Amino acid sequence: MNVDSKLLTVIDSLRDCLSVGSESKGDPDKGYPYAYGYNTAGIRYAIDSLETVVEEYRALMCENNQ
Repeated sequence: MNVDSKLLTVIDSLRDCLSVGSESKGDPDKGYPYAYGYNTAGIRYAIDSLETVVEEYRALMCENNQ
């Protein structure tokens, strides 16, 4: 997967987290605990994905500088 696709996937995931958080407020079966858990997982995914992108970018920059 290229960098553009990875970044777009992270953006989509974060948008999904916002959507789930907003929608769960009005759902008595979900509410705060569901939204918190879902958003925590989404944020962790975003962090892991962005760290991978940074590592790949740094490796590419090192290759190009040598």
